[in-house]
Amino acid sequence: MEFLNPAALYSLLLLPLLLIPYLIKGKPRQMVFSSLLLLRDFSARARGTPWGKLRLPPIFFLQLLFLLLLALTLGEPVSSISPAYIAVVLDNSASMQAIEENKSRFEMAKDEVSNLLRGFSARAKVDLYVTVPRLERVGTTNLSPQEAVDLITRLSPYDLGEPPGDYGESLARLAKEKGYERLFFLTDHPTQGQSEAIRVISVGRPTGNLALTSFQISRASFVSPQLKARVEVSSFSSQRQALKLVLKGGGRQLSSRVETIAPGKSVEFSFEGFPFHPYYEAELEVSDGLALDNRRFAIAPPPRTLEILAVSPRPESLYSLRSISGLSLKAISPEAYERTRGEGHSLEIFHYSVPVVLPQRHALFVLPPKENPLVAVGKTLTQPTISAWREPHLLTQYVNFALFRPTYGRPVKPLFFGEAILQSPEGVLALALEHEGFRYLVLGFDPFPYLGRENLPISIFTLNLLGWFHEVLGSSSAATGEPLKLNPGDERGTVVTPKGEKFPLQGGKTLFSRTFVQGVYELVRGKERQFIAVNLEDAKESNLTDPAAINLRRETAAPGGRPFLFSLWPYLLLLSLVLLLLEWFFNPPIARRRPFEHHGVPEQR
Repeated sequence: MEFLNPAALYSLLLLPLLLIPYLIKGKPRQMVFSSLLLLRDFSARARGTPWGKLRLPPIFFLQLLFLLLLALTLGEPVSSISPAYIAVVLDNSASMQAIEENKSRFEMAKDEVSNLLRGFSARAKVDLYVTVPRLERVGTTNLSPQEAVDLITRLSPYDLGEPPGDYGESLARLAKEKGYERLFFLTDHPTQGQSEAIRVISVGRPTGNLALTSFQISRASFVSPQLKARVEVSSFSSQRQALKLVLKGGGRQLSSRVETIAPGKSVEFSFEGFPFHPYYEAELEVSDGLALDNRRFAIAPPPRTLEILAVSPRPESLYSLRSISGLSLKAISPEAYERTRGEGHSLEIFHYSVPVVLPQRHALFVLPPKENPLVAVGKTLTQPTISAWREPHLLTQYVNFALFRPTYGRPVKPLFFGEAILQSPEGVLALALEHEGFRYLVLGFDPFPYLGRENLPISIFTLNLLGWFHEVLGSSSAATGEPLKLNPGDERGTVVTPKGEKFPLQGGKTLFSRTFVQGVYELVRGKERQFIAVNLEDAKESNLTDPAAINLRRETAAPGGRPFLFSLWPYLLLLSLVLLLLEWFFNPPIARRRPFEHHGVPEQR
C-alpha cells in the first residue's frame, strides 16, 4: 500500500486526544438523598483528583476506528501490484551537479533509483530517459532492472540548463503514449499535486550560491589596441558574502579582485592593461553549492576591422567615417539596398532611411522616417539637451554630456522593446535593442559627419557605438547546447572539446552540436587553430534556493497498459461515514442527557 498524500498521516498523532474526555471527571452536581452515609467515602475520593478512573466503553473503540479511517482517507492510500513496464527519468541538467555532503545531487539520484530498481522483479521491463538536451531515451528499450542500474552508473550530468516546457505535462504525455505502468522522475525540483502513475523523487535541499553571470573581453575603445574585461557576479543567497575573483589568461593568473556582495544583488568587476592571450578565464574562489557557475571563459576579440554598408539618400556626411583607421565604408542609395543586402558587411547604417524588414545583421538607424518597424518618431527638436543617460554602458563611457549638443533631433519611442541609452526632457534620443543575436541602435539625432577633436563629445560617442558593434563581431562565444557554426572549409578539420575528445568534421557538416560541456573548444584545421568559448547561460540553474515546482495532475496509467493502482481512499471514506452512523445509533445525543432520578426524588441543581 502507498499513500498519495503521506503528510496527512501525521494526523494519526492526534488520536490519543480521544482519551481526554474519558479521563476528565464530570462537574459535581447537587442531589437530594434521604441519607449521605453511603456516599461519604466516595465523595472524599472524588475530591482528591481531577481525573476519574479510566473506563473505556465499547463506543470509544468505535470512535477510535472512525478517526483512524478518516486519517487514512486523508492520506489517499492506493493498493498496488508490482508494475511490469517502468520508465525512469533522470534530471541531468546543470543544477544536479550541486554538492551536498560530499555528494552531488545527480549521484544522490542515481543511488535512489538504483535501490528502487533492485526492489522490482527481474521480469520487469525498464526504459531510461534523461531530460537534457531534451527529454529522450538512452540505451535500448525493455531493459531488465539490473541492466538499467548498470547503465545509470555510467551516466553523468551535462552543463546545460533545462529545456523550456512543463515537466508535469511532458511526463504525463510520455506515460500515456508509451503505456508505462509506473514512471519515476528523479530531480532537484519540489513537487505540487499528485499523480497515481507518476512518482517524483526530489533530491537536495535549498542552498545559497554565487554565480558568474557575464564575462566579456573587448578593446578599451574602437581605436585602442588595449584589452579590457568585464565580469558580473550575481548572488542567489540570503547572506552577505565575501568573494575573490581571479582573471586568468592561457591558464596563468593575470589579476584578482576582492569584494563583498549583498543577498540577491550583482557586482560588476573590470580589468584593464593585461597582455594578449588566445583565451581567458574568470574564476570565483568561493565555496558554494555549485562549482560549475564559478567559472566562465572568453576569447580575445578579433583584429580591429569593421566593414560598413551605409544606406542613405545623402551619404556625403558618412564619408567622414573613412578617416577612422581600421574601418571600410561602402555607401549606396536606399533603392540599391535590395541588390546588395546579401553581401558580407559587418555593420549596416541606415541614414534617413529604413529597410522593409529588420536586417539580419547588426544595424545603426540614424533619424529613421516615421514609417519604420522599430520606433515611433516624435516632433523635431532644436539643439536637444541630454538630461539622463545609461551608466555604466559602453555607449556612454568617457562622454561629457554637458557639452553634448546635437544640432537637432527627434525623440523615439520603442514599439516593442529596447533600452534607453540617452534621454532628453522631451523623450529618448538613443535606444539600444538586441534581437536574435543582433544588435540594433536607433538614434534620434545625427552624429555625422565625424569631426574628431572639433566636436569631441559626439566624436567619442561615435567611436563608442562603433566599439559597441565591434565587440560582438566575430565573437567566438556560445551557450552550452548551442551548435557551433562552421565555415565552408571546416569539413576537413577537427573539433577538440574541453574534455579532450576529438570529433572529425566530415561530410560537409555546417554545425557542431555536441556542446554539452562548458569550456574552450578548439577547431583545428591543419596548423590553424580557432578557439571558441562555451558557457552556461541559464541563471535559473544557479538559483539553488528556490527551484520551480513541478505541477502534477492526477493521471492514471495509459488505457493500453495494465492497471496497477486501485484507489482505496473513497472506500475508506464511505466506511468512515458508516461508522459515524453506527456511533450515532449506539450513543445518540438524547442518551447523553438522560435525567438522573433516585427513589422518585428529582434532581436539583
